[in-house]
Amino acid sequence: MVNAARIAAHIKKYLIVYVILVILIALPIGYYNASYFKAHKEMIKNVILCLAIGTLLPSMIQLRSEKMGGELRYKLKEIIVAMIIIFIITPLVAMLFASHLGNNIIGVGYIAANSVPASSASVAYVMLAGGNIELATVLVILSILIALFAAPTYVALYAQTVHISLPITVLAESVAIALLLPLILGQIIRYCFITRKAKKLAQTSKGRLECASKNASDVDDRVVKECIENKIMKRIKPYLSIWTATFMLALIGVLIANKAGLLIKNPGIALYIISAQLVIYAIVILSIITASKVLNIGYRDHMAMAFISLTKNESVAATMAVLAIGPTAALPAALIPAIQPLVATLYISMAPAVKRILGEKGSGQ
Repeated sequence: MVNAARIAAHIKKYLIVYVILVILIALPIGYYNASYFKAHKEMIKNVILCLAIGTLLPSMIQLRSEKMGGELRYKLKEIIVAMIIIFIITPLVAMLFASHLGNNIIGVGYIAANSVPASSASVAYVMLAGGNIELATVLVILSILIALFAAPTYVALYAQTVHISLPITVLAESVAIALLLPLILGQIIRYCFITRKAKKLAQTSKGRLECASKNASDVDDRVVKECIENKIMKRIKPYLSIWTATFMLALIGVLIANKAGLLIKNPGIALYIISAQLVIYAIVILSIITASKVLNIGYRDHMAMAFISLTKNESVAATMAVLAIGPTAALPAALIPAIQPLVATLYISMAPAVKRILGEKGSGQ
């Protein structure tokens, strides 16, 4: 029997390698079949949209929206700092770089790629770094809600500066489809197949004994339900990870193949996008480290802020770009995943240095 956990761990470990391989395979396929992609524009667009929404759905199923209450009350400064970095600093710096891309359509797509929120999959990096998972979950949910207004606004403003007509209503509709549709569908699936099942099991003696260390009758129903829900999620998480990675790799392949001619004739665009994104990552990291030091934010909260600010859900950007502009604008969303996991992994390896900078010892708070 295939071990889903081992496959998911393998994909996660070698994700960068697979992304690069997909790009290298997609380039010649797209270049030598350019006429096919031109003749089937509408079909390719629909395939991209289906793959993008398919990539998003598993992370929305894992999103625990019920966890927002406590962290919102007690982590206000952390939330404010993260939202400033995600929705003010990052998009404004991206605008500076986009203006020098030499292609206005791709420039608009680059703004979209840096205005979208992180996904709940980004919480996995927080967990690996020993960060505050509850705070990370709150930051993901808030960034999704704010992105519904911020992302179309930034894209519309930049499009206006480069004389591209993009009505904000069209952009708002594209963001709603890219974010709200998977979010609502994911939360419905979670409630119907995970939350309700956990609630029913929590009411049975077998379910209570499974999550009770001593006397099952003395354990609070809410605690038992959460314990069972965690166990269900642990079982299905590898399958959701494989699903996400498969759809993401397919999405990157189609996006790259669709614009292979442009990339092969002008490889400088790809190099510029990757280089600019690395600079943005550096600015984000330095900003969060500085804010954490000045505001006395601990390591665990810092890591939650860092990874939710660094990582972007490029499937949202791809959906938004394709719906509002066209596949060309989705090119940055296809290239950024080639470096995003690498930067996140490198930052996890920097954990001891980050703790020293923040004045903490040992394994964390």
